[in-house]
Amino acid sequence: MSTKIDNMIIPDLSQNLKSLLFKRYEWYEKELLLSLEQQGDVSLTTAQARALAVLNGESSSISALARSLNISRQAAHKTVVRLIELDWIKLEDSDKGNEKIINFTEHGQQMRGKMKEHMLRIENDIAQSIGPERYAILVEVLNTDWQGLMVDSLETE
Repeated sequence: MSTKIDNMIIPDLSQNLKSLLFKRYEWYEKELLLSLEQQGDVSLTTAQARALAVLNGESSSISALARSLNISRQAAHKTVVRLIELDWIKLEDSDKGNEKIINFTEHGQQMRGKMKEHMLRIENDIAQSIGPERYAILVEVLNTDWQGLMVDSLETE
């Protein structure tokens, strides 16, 4: 399916895997943020939630976080400052001169536990909606090393 605009044919990419995964990711993220806020646990922006997801409880520099999120260092710094204000993370000196390292606070680790509870509820809802067997297959497929599959298929051609 495609659309014609000013004599140009614009292909419809809404059903390709990237679009479908992105749409579902946005839905999941919105549900998680809404669930956290409704329970009174925390109110986070999308940028803050994505930064926390990329950090995944680990240490990182602000520059590395910015690269992982594909945003400017300034945008990453702004997000980090707000997460420090919320007591999720703290900045500590590193061995590399003026570079600061992001580490989770005790409160931040506790909040990660609360986020996990909300995620489990959402994932349980998904499993109920699509069926436990299909949910298990979805998780298995998403856990598969696609990069390794692509290298293997290129070698066999």
